[in-house]
Amino acid sequence: MSFSNASLCDEVDKKLIVVLRDGKKFIGVMRTFDQFANIILQDTVERIYVGNCYSDKYLGVFFIRGDNVVILGEIVCLEYESIG
Repeated sequence: MSFSNASLCDEVDKKLIVVLRDGKKFIGVMRTFDQFANIILQDTVERIYVGNCYSDKYLGVFFIRGDNVVILGEIVCLEYESIG
């Protein structure tokens, strides 16, 4: 797997979802990474899906080896304002 340092730099201090090769999904704030694309997530939860439902298991600070990552992406929280 090959990551560009520039693309990972843009993701530092953002809330991400990371999907691993075994299908596990982790959500947390990326704090740092290294030349092997290993990443450290803070306030991490493992999101476990069963059918259409899910549960979050809190893990705290979490290290993920870069060679296990399939995809990662930023999670954007939208807040809606009520009109009137």
